[in-house]
Amino acid sequence: MPVKGRDSSYCTNPSWEGRADCVHCGVRSLMMFSSLPETSFSQLLQPIDNQHYGSDAVLYREKTPGTAVYSIRRGLVKLQVEDNGGSRIVRLLGKGAVIGLELLDDAPYRQTAVTVGEVDLCRIPRATLEELEREHPELCDRVRQKLQAHLDRADEWILYLNSGTARSRIAYLLRMQAQIGSDRNGDIRLIPRGDMAAICGITKETASRVVAEFKRDGLLFKVAPHTYRVEMDRIDQITAATVSF
Repeated sequence: MPVKGRDSSYCTNPSWEGRADCVHCGVRSLMMFSSLPETSFSQLLQPIDNQHYGSDAVLYREKTPGTAVYSIRRGLVKLQVEDNGGSRIVRLLGKGAVIGLELLDDAPYRQTAVTVGEVDLCRIPRATLEELEREHPELCDRVRQKLQAHLDRADEWILYLNSGTARSRIAYLLRMQAQIGSDRNGDIRLIPRGDMAAICGITKETASRVVAEFKRDGLLFKVAPHTYRVEMDRIDQITAATVSF
C-alpha cells in the first residue's frame, strides 16, 4: 500500500508495505547497504521492496533457484532443512542479518526460510545484487563477511540451544532473542511454543512448562500483548554455568 509523503520513518510503519526508501531508512546502520554511497541509491536500489510477513510465511524453499536475498529489519527467520521426512531448524537469524546470498554463487537456496512471528524485511532481487557486485564489489565483500559472522554466531547459538537442561535451553533462546530480535525498548515477542520446542530440541509441553515457570518466577514480565521484558541478570545466572555469549 503506498504511503503519502516522505519522512524518515515511514518505511518502518507496520501499516505500509511497498517500495523501500533506503536513504531514509531508520535502521539503515544495521542493514546490508549501510556503507553504500547515497548517490548510488537512486540508480541501484529502486527494485528493493520493504515487506511485512506474519508468522510461518515461507520466504523461499530449499533447493529452489535463488531469485532474491532478504535483509532482516525486525523479527526472526528460521532456516530449516528437510531431515528424515521432517524439518530440522539449523539457524535462527534476526535484525541486520542477510539470508539467501548463496544465489551469488549460482547455487540454489540451501535451506527453507520461514518467518518466526511477525517479520519486517527488505527483498533485494538477484539483478540488483549482481549490479551492486559489479559497481561496488567492496560492498559485496563486506556483506559476505557480515553474513558469515551472523552464520557463525547462529551456529554457536544452535549448538548451545541443544545442550543442557530444558530450562537452560529456553534461557539461551530468550537471551538470543533479546540480542537479535528485541524492539527499541529491549522487549521481545515470545515465539510460538512449537518453534521453541523445535529450536531447543524439547517437546512443546516442556517448552510451555518452562515459559510458565519463568513468568511465575518473574524472569519474564508482560509489558504488552505477546510482548515481554526479560530479566537478563537472572537469565544470565541460568546460562552462565554452561557458557557465556
